[in-house]
Amino acid sequence: MSHSHSNYHRPRGFRVFCVNRYWENRDEYDAVSQVQPHGFEEYVSENLDLLRDQYRPTVANRVRLLKQNG
Repeated sequence: MSHSHSNYHRPRGFRVFCVNRYWENRDEYDAVSQVQPHGFEEYVSENLDLLRDQYRPTVANRVRLLKQNG
């Protein structure tokens, strides 16, 4: 028996990338003893275009590596 919901792969890579960037940004604020002025959702909504532009090369690199490794 096949379950359609178990065959669906949810794209989680971009969300993980955004979470990592958020924490990197938060660490930068902590390094200079400042409080980050926004939460995760606000950070992503304000920087969505930048995050997408930064994410695209990581996807291209992953595809290239998959093609090389067969």
